[in-house]
Amino acid sequence: MVSGTPSSSTGLSPRVAGPLAYAGWWVTGVILWFVERRDRAIRFHAAQSVAAFGVIAAAIAAFGALALASLSFLPSAFIPFLWASAITWGVGVLLWIVAMYKAATGHAWRIPVAADLADRLM
Repeated sequence: MVSGTPSSSTGLSPRVAGPLAYAGWWVTGVILWFVERRDRAIRFHAAQSVAAFGVIAAAIAAFGALALASLSFLPSAFIPFLWASAITWGVGVLLWIVAMYKAATGHAWRIPVAADLADRLM
């Protein structure tokens, strides 16, 4: 910031925008990924949020859909699919808390698989 202009196109510092990228799971990640054009750290957190929480949200939706479909075809599978959905959600919430904490403290934490997908998005 020698020239007096902020390094971020949003005007937010990475320690504020990083947690914001995770705040609404993949939704805020998409928003910040499209809005932020200059700061690589913010774009990485946004892309990682989309990759990690997009996959988790898709898995929760898939388990929920399978639970509903199982009511017609195999009713005994309804509860296991429901539990799989709930466990996936719980793991997602724990990951969300850790990701927000790490981003807020300035750590460049790479979520294992999601970081590789985020690198490809950038």
